[in-house]
Amino acid sequence: MTRRALLFTVALVLGCAALSLAGSIVAVRAGGPAETSFTLGRVETRVGPASSGRFDAYVPIVDWGVRARPYRAPLAVDLQFRSLDRAAALAAVRSGPAAQQNVRLLERELRASVDAGFRRAALAALVGGIVGGFLAGAIAVAFGRRRRWLPTATVVGLVTSASTVLLAGLTLVHADWSTLRQPTFYAHGSELPKLLSFSDQILTAGETYTDSYDRAVAGLENLISATERPRSAPPVKTVVVASDLHSNGFVLPVLAQYSTGKPVFFVGDFAELGTKLEEGVVPAVARLGSPVVAVSGNHDSGTLMRALARHGVIVLTRSRGVVEVDGMAVAGFEDPLERDGGVAGHVLKLRVGEKVSAQEELIAWFDALPRRPQIVLVHQYGLAHALLDHAAGQDAAPLLILTGHDHRQHIDQRGDDILVDGGTVGAGGPFAIGESPAGFALLHLTAANRLQAADLVQVEPLSGEGSARRVVFDPVR
Repeated sequence: MTRRALLFTVALVLGCAALSLAGSIVAVRAGGPAETSFTLGRVETRVGPASSGRFDAYVPIVDWGVRARPYRAPLAVDLQFRSLDRAAALAAVRSGPAAQQNVRLLERELRASVDAGFRRAALAALVGGIVGGFLAGAIAVAFGRRRRWLPTATVVGLVTSASTVLLAGLTLVHADWSTLRQPTFYAHGSELPKLLSFSDQILTAGETYTDSYDRAVAGLENLISATERPRSAPPVKTVVVASDLHSNGFVLPVLAQYSTGKPVFFVGDFAELGTKLEEGVVPAVARLGSPVVAVSGNHDSGTLMRALARHGVIVLTRSRGVVEVDGMAVAGFEDPLERDGGVAGHVLKLRVGEKVSAQEELIAWFDALPRRPQIVLVHQYGLAHALLDHAAGQDAAPLLILTGHDHRQHIDQRGDDILVDGGTVGAGGPFAIGESPAGFALLHLTAANRLQAADLVQVEPLSGEGSARRVVFDPVR
């Protein structure tokens, strides 16, 4: 066989494999869900290809669900509850010593439904791969190749699809189902506040209860039975963390649904350039919470911050020191790039040397405070992270640092010291509406103002669709 013929044969085999893989994907997507009955109703399980691993449990009756990513296989596992007997669910977990046995029974039944979905998807993938390989062989024969390519391509399709199923199965065997203990909650429109209110009860579920869910249905079981489990110390207060409004006043009514009556910590970037025209958002910001506490960001100006103060916002600066806010010791560091005046000369980014200098100033200011605050507001994430690293090296009371600037929701922890970034509440600004979600955080604090749990909330301002991921921290010892 000549080199050219060999290369052509290899290319043809690869083409058959590609067409068989495409056949597997089409077959899995076209295949119907596996619907099974369990003690509390009927559940439908659908497994399909996805860009990344995802496990999703959705309850259409109430229009919300939970989502997690426990494995890397490019598969989406979707559980939908077609019927659910809530009274029976509550009875199953309030029956004293038998509760644990009942919950295990639910776990086995739902796991059986998930396994049925995997088996159905695997069978569809094998059939689709064989058909895809056969089709590739038929095309090759139609274009003049020998008839032996028909069975050869079919075998290639079988091997390709079987290998794909095997690799996906091996990935699932090593899945980290513990991620379902802290899933992302999602809902549509007005259902999201109700979902967050309900999920508060998961926070106070007993540790023994939480630890009992170490498999794929753990998040779902929490939703079914958390309301009836023994509770540990509940959070005393909930505060809202927001930043990076960027003059997008359209999202403030959405934020108000979650912040009314709660302390609101606003960590800078109310405006784009801090101009007089942008002070139109000030009254609505001042009405968000009780009270509203703020520091400036690199897009803000001194005149805008003074306008906020005139409307009753507690504006923190390094010279103001530590203040009491609803029983919390709070301090704030105004942004080094805050400027007075208009557009001219407003620099929005620190140079390398300036950033190092600002970090040193922040740490020196923190160490010189007359007493250690429990909460510190710093707009720029890079500066806030430098403070987190510095505080982690001190043998002192835990510190909660609130930040923003990078438009990315995340939580970083160094021992007992925690940094929270709620994302961009303004969805990146008025010119990015429909492109970025409006993000903020709800923090649940203990009586000692320790962070017990955080909800990272994202709401799409146009549709009202949103999600909330809960992160629970170790209880205070």
